[in-house]
Amino acid sequence: MKMDFKTYVLHASHFFSETEWRERIRSIDEEDDGDDNWGSNLPQILLEDIFALLVPKHRHEASQVCRTWYQAFYAPRVWGTFVLMQTTLTKRRFNLYKGYQRELCPRKTQVCLHRVGSLFKKIIITPLSDFYNLYEFLRVLTAFLDCPEEYRMPLLHTFDFTFACESRGMTGVIVHGTGGKILQILKSLLSNMHSLKHVKLNQLLLDAEEVQGLLEAIALNCSESLLTLELLNCSKVPLPMTDISQFSNLKTLTITPQHLDEEMVLLLGGMGLNKLHIVQDAYTCETEALSYEVWKLVKQMAPAFRVSLSIRGITRKDIIIQPHAPVYSIVFRTPYAKINLDFASNVCEYYKKTLEVFAQEGLPRNHGSRSFVERGDSTFVHLIRQCPSLKTLLIRERISTATLLIIAKEGKNLENLVVRENALIKKMDWPKTAGFSDEFYRFLKKNSRNQEDASREVSKMLGKPWKPLRDEEYKKVSIKL
Repeated sequence: MKMDFKTYVLHASHFFSETEWRERIRSIDEEDDGDDNWGSNLPQILLEDIFALLVPKHRHEASQVCRTWYQAFYAPRVWGTFVLMQTTLTKRRFNLYKGYQRELCPRKTQVCLHRVGSLFKKIIITPLSDFYNLYEFLRVLTAFLDCPEEYRMPLLHTFDFTFACESRGMTGVIVHGTGGKILQILKSLLSNMHSLKHVKLNQLLLDAEEVQGLLEAIALNCSESLLTLELLNCSKVPLPMTDISQFSNLKTLTITPQHLDEEMVLLLGGMGLNKLHIVQDAYTCETEALSYEVWKLVKQMAPAFRVSLSIRGITRKDIIIQPHAPVYSIVFRTPYAKINLDFASNVCEYYKKTLEVFAQEGLPRNHGSRSFVERGDSTFVHLIRQCPSLKTLLIRERISTATLLIIAKEGKNLENLVVRENALIKKMDWPKTAGFSDEFYRFLKKNSRNQEDASREVSKMLGKPWKPLRDEEYKKVSIKL
């Protein structure tokens, strides 16, 4: 027999007295309240951390659960970092030729900026394949900041913009620059931002005549506040960015080598810059290294000036060696890079007194030979012997446990040694003619037979517990420059 809820209540009331019935309903209500209190009684700081992990859409949905969650939704810590991704602040709209598409909703964007925009400390714009959505967001954000009465984002200190310069079509991969209306609205946006401390403009790939005015837009209201600046591939061709001299308090500059020339390096050395990170990737155009005389003059002008070299992305290019530059760090963030004797010899020749970090991040995508002759064991040992200031060494290539022991022994100032467990070959394959004493050679033969003995001896040499990392752990290791 089927019955609706009203009929069920009438039938159930015959089995209980009025007092019992009211007590039963009250107990059910208390249980429901208890379930609600579980979420509303969470510590506020924990609730804010949870909200900060959600995308804006899910934050808004969670804010409707209870009053406590509604208050957490407007907490300043929740909106400290705003990340614009492919579907952020979009709505679904039907296109006659493409079907349903995600389109930026100006109304959602305006409401978001007016209600929580004043809490933004960092704005990150990820590469968006839909240029219309990108343009619309930049347009709405520019209009929001274009207020002469008051600056609407007083907490904002970081702006990170990366353009999606690569797309795939019928003919393959297409690489294109920004330019046009997107560049125009980007300049307007930068000129409306005040007191920024950190700015990143990556993969714009502009023509030489389009670059003019880009740094002037930043310097309009941030010439004295800017501390770090990142400019990766702003132009398609070699073009020095001499306008960087407008930022008088700049401390760290990350830039691709096509934006450097001898005059600019001297300019950077004279303006009090502390660190210069020279980065290469797949979109970096061909350029040549600067002369030794320039770097020698820079070291005389600014003894504290430090340079790091790195390469990232899916590329098989080699790092451009800057002869006798004050390089303290060399980092490979590409899966195809392998050390070779010529590169190591140049590193030892030019940077043996200054090099502190040599790292191969991530996992390799090339074959690693098990043959001692084809591996880089002797190259890494040569590097550690010739560079006594080396403190951090990350090796992802195949090496033997004997090589690991030699590196730990020869590294006079070595503090951090990271290798992959899957890349360790448990054997002693060094020839006796390698220049080792008889005692040390016996030590290598004894402790290189298994990983446990090798790890124990490395721990003794480094003076702290040590073990090789699994691939899942090694992938998470990142050098902070």
